Amino acid sequence: MSFLNRLRWRNSFVTGNYLLLILTWILMYSTQPIPETYASLYYLSLGATPFLLSVGMGFAASIAIALMQVPGGYLADRHGRKWLVSTMSFGVAAGYLFYILAPSWQFIVAGMVLQNLCLIYQPALLAMLLDSLKPESRGKGFSFQSVVVSLVSLPAPLIAQTLILKLGFNTGMRLAYTLVLIAYLAAAALRSKLTETLPPNGNSAKPNLLEAFRNYPSALKESWRVWSKVPRSAYWIFITSLVMNGLVAGCQLYFVVYATRVLKLSESQWALIMAFMYLSTALPALAAGLRMDTKGRKRILILGYLLHAPAMLLFVYGSFHMLLFAFFLYGLGHMLQVNGSQIFIGDVVPRELRGKAIGIIQFIMFFSQAVAQVALGFAYAYIMPQLPFLILAAASLPLALTVVFKVSEPKVRET
Repeated sequence: MSFLNRLRWRNSFVTGNYLLLILTWILMYSTQPIPETYASLYYLSLGATPFLLSVGMGFAASIAIALMQVPGGYLADRHGRKWLVSTMSFGVAAGYLFYILAPSWQFIVAGMVLQNLCLIYQPALLAMLLDSLKPESRGKGFSFQSVVVSLVSLPAPLIAQTLILKLGFNTGMRLAYTLVLIAYLAAAALRSKLTETLPPNGNSAKPNLLEAFRNYPSALKESWRVWSKVPRSAYWIFITSLVMNGLVAGCQLYFVVYATRVLKLSESQWALIMAFMYLSTALPALAAGLRMDTKGRKRILILGYLLHAPAMLLFVYGSFHMLLFAFFLYGLGHMLQVNGSQIFIGDVVPRELRGKAIGIIQFIMFFSQAVAQVALGFAYAYIMPQLPFLILAAASLPLALTVVFKVSEPKVRET
């Protein structure tokens, strides 16, 4: 088989809903990382303090998204994925108006909360993505998506750098968020073309959001019951992901702050580090995804956890050149860990239960993330700025060992 034929065969899964979602992510991730390059510095410029980053942009936003995950998963399995994804994507886009017009950091928090309430669609989106990929293509599919996101994100830090140098920090950031708003509106319009993936179940009416919240306790109980129908390994994937994602979320708020204020890097150097991370992780991630489909998910998942330790140690004590390598390790490790965990859940949870399973996972995950963000924010602001990153480094080995001894590959993967 020629190289072109092999390439065409390997990418034969890029069709239908998966292709549409890829196109929407291209729109989103070619613009979203532009303001994210300096987002925490923008919040500080609007009057926030380092600790308020964890309380307002961390805790409040995470609680908002956590509360939406159970009804989101319930509705995704009861009424289907498409309506939630296509409709609520417009709400996420509208939230960027708060970032553009914000006179103070409190407006940013309001925009984040609005967006995270609209992210009730997350369980539906992930369920639709898993539904749209065959079990033998999930590693390729998730890795291909990650690679595409990395490559289209590559120019973003350099664009952010140019905007703040040419227009000034405040005006440059507001223009960057305007670009994101336009791209998200286009992506939301494109998502209206998605095709429903949930088999007919007699509940074809559009979801009633008020009904979902009135039935919150029963939806929570029904979602939790899903876990009685999955292998024990899924619990350990859930627990390790819970810890890792909470620690990563707490650290991410402070990467740029620590790099520019403690390590004394310039904003231009930080932009180059972010661009290098997007570029350098693309091909290794794709290779790992191909191997994941043939050799299993577990080894790649373990590697993802382990890479966080050297990444954070290099970051804490590094120079500009050391940070280039540190964020290559961090970006690759985080991508492998997140993709491996999500693919594993798709392998063990039946299609008709995926929305509820993902909803309860993210409900607990975002609540724990909110607590971790406040705790790590306090550690950064009042104990030692290096401490959150050292905690993440220290946690990576026991989490990897938990996967080694407690997780087994499923004998049969769910479609």
